[in-house]
Amino acid sequence: MGAKGGMATAAGTAVLVYLVLSGRLCGDAAGDEDQTISAAVSAAVEARRRRRKEEAGRARRRGARARRWPERAPAGWGEAAAAAARTVRYTYGETLGKWPLGEIAFGLKYYMRQQGNLQHEYAGSNSQLLEGPVVKEELISLLGYLKLCMYFSKKPYKVFMEFGGYDESDVLIKKSKARLMKPSFTVVRDRSAKCFLLFIRGAISVKDRLTAATGAEVPFHHVVTQDGHVSKLVLGHAHCGMVVAARWIANQAIPCLNEAVAQFPDYGVKIIGHSMGAGIAAILAYILRENEKLSSSTCLAFGPAACMTWDLAESGKDFITTIVNRNDLVPSFGKVSAAKLRTEVMASSWVHDLREQIQQTRFLGFVNRSVSFIRSHVPFVSDPRSKVVDVDMLVPNSSEADQVKPSSNSDAVVKKRHAIACWSCVAAHKHSIDSAKHGTHDITNQTDVNVKAEKTDIETAQLVSISMEELDLQESDNDDDTDRGENEPALNETDEDQAVELLETLTDNPHEPSSSSSQSQDPPQLYPPGRIMHMVGLPSSSEPNSTSEQGEEVVALYETPRHLYSKIRLARSMIREHYMPKYIRTMELLIDKLVAEEEDGIDDDHRLGSL
Repeated sequence: MGAKGGMATAAGTAVLVYLVLSGRLCGDAAGDEDQTISAAVSAAVEARRRRRKEEAGRARRRGARARRWPERAPAGWGEAAAAAARTVRYTYGETLGKWPLGEIAFGLKYYMRQQGNLQHEYAGSNSQLLEGPVVKEELISLLGYLKLCMYFSKKPYKVFMEFGGYDESDVLIKKSKARLMKPSFTVVRDRSAKCFLLFIRGAISVKDRLTAATGAEVPFHHVVTQDGHVSKLVLGHAHCGMVVAARWIANQAIPCLNEAVAQFPDYGVKIIGHSMGAGIAAILAYILRENEKLSSSTCLAFGPAACMTWDLAESGKDFITTIVNRNDLVPSFGKVSAAKLRTEVMASSWVHDLREQIQQTRFLGFVNRSVSFIRSHVPFVSDPRSKVVDVDMLVPNSSEADQVKPSSNSDAVVKKRHAIACWSCVAAHKHSIDSAKHGTHDITNQTDVNVKAEKTDIETAQLVSISMEELDLQESDNDDDTDRGENEPALNETDEDQAVELLETLTDNPHEPSSSSSQSQDPPQLYPPGRIMHMVGLPSSSEPNSTSEQGEEVVALYETPRHLYSKIRLARSMIREHYMPKYIRTMELLIDKLVAEEEDGIDDDHRLGSL
């Protein structure tokens, strides 16, 4: 029944399109009757267009509500399961859904070797070298807070309390068990520093990693108050999972902190975290500072994720301090920077390099030659759908348009007025391209109804093309085309557009551009927050031109500009140097260096004084 209805719709469409086009091609010969029919059809097209525009607007609004990321932490296991499933789909779409196997396995390694060590870029002319006794004292203080953060994240809570010298009366809040978008945190009173310390654990458990993987950008705004009045509003976007987690912690901690600050008015509030915990801590600092009693809150972020847009990150330079260790990948890793990296990897010649490596390796070279011989002599193995994988199959496939073979009757289709005759090709090709682009996100939502609708559309368009051929709308040779060009006006682009629009209007399931392409916007670039202090490993003075990572390095501290973190710089140690023990080791080396420089300066002063 459905097939008969589709054929009837296709036949009606063909007749109406013929009436419109014949009226336009025959000029004034059709008379007033054709003009009346054309006007009626145009009015129907306009009414249908308005109706579909309204329906599309309502569908977009419903889809926006359905696609909206959560603004609060899941209240139960059902919401948590739904959020986790959506996070997994999102993560797959942004990683394996976009990166082919060859680029991950070989392209990144080749590009890393080609790129070399780029730490010197953090020590450029736009960066400021930090040194002296004041910097040394600040580093010693930062090292103490980092060790406390590591003990809270990695050790039992009693060991953390013993290391910090806290007792039960100093613990204000203790949330040791993490859940989805509900990270583990604690609030303690530090008597020596006269400060309430709020520690947030990083991504350790599976639920923490799901929180970190919920990396969609959501609106986040910061209201700057001064003397009880709003002085500035900073608009921007931030990491979804971290925003939700920060709001959940704020709801838990603000009542307790208000009472504690009222009881100890000379105490401050300091938020400390590492990795995902650092990004949450930075966003939480913005939230707490909007509270009148907590407006002096500050934040220490060790290796934070790229979690907010430029304006938000810049507005936090007065109360957020970010510390980055050498080649740490996390502060520059985001959706936009990953897309830039993929473009650079694709532009590199890693495939050629891989072929050379295979040819130079005896075993791999033998396997590659054997596979090539079999594929060239056995017909079914040379089929692209076969399971034999070689180097060429690791390269990203070109678009399906490049793989479409010409049909047997292509010479009858390709004519001067090809736009009319090839509607079927346009419809099928357009659908295949949209499916190829968005198949990662929509593959689980395809149903038999979509397949039937696709077949009906293709049959309709093909029937229209056949009807055009039968009505001699396509010329068979150049002589007929010349004679017709003298007697009839040419079909301009406006007529073609209106004809295609009429075809889409009269069919029950028109080919509309995909929602993601029509609503797509470039995702905002995310950056690490606040003032950035980067511990950079540079070649020693004895080897100024050395770029080897295994060579001797001298650590220096620089205050770096934010734009340097819009690009991912690959290095063999980019994951290893993100962990807290590596941060602690680098900070200890830096402190020892500053102490030695201070002692050398004192000795030089003594020598000058003795002279």
